[in-house]
Amino acid sequence: MGDTPLWILGLVAAPGVLALGLGCALWFAVRRLRSVQRVLMPDGATENLIDRQKSLQLSTHRIDDQITALRDEFEERSRLIDRTLRSTVRFQGLVRYDAYRDIGGQQSWSIALLDEARNGTVITSLHARDHARVYLKEIFGGASEQRLSPEELSAVEQALGGPLKPPPPVDEGS
Repeated sequence: MGDTPLWILGLVAAPGVLALGLGCALWFAVRRLRSVQRVLMPDGATENLIDRQKSLQLSTHRIDDQITALRDEFEERSRLIDRTLRSTVRFQGLVRYDAYRDIGGQQSWSIALLDEARNGTVITSLHARDHARVYLKEIFGGASEQRLSPEELSAVEQALGGPLKPPPPVDEGS
């Protein structure tokens, strides 16, 4: 080996030195990649990015399914509430007045309580000095089969937000 020229030794050693340099460069690249990966996965996960992405997509799909289920439940409850509200008292009108000349202070009153279909009741309380009378009249579709007093008509009109339809004519021939 003593008589081998130095340039031959350099040629033989060059691929090894080059491989050592490339190995060091790759080692630094892997370290940098892992530090970036730690930033992407700060919770200390040890799985690779592809597996991590797959698990995140599955989680997202589960969340989407839960949101869809919640939306469906919300819409069903909304329909139930709408059906229930149609039959609840939603419109009311109140009129206070003096029913008798000898009583002041508007102690008599008529109140109309109606649902969305314009069905309900009119309650009237007439107060006198020595007695009070209460009357109840039914309303169907915004009209009453019984004759309503002007105050009762006014209460129903307030509840409906407009004039009341006249009652249907009574057939007295039958």
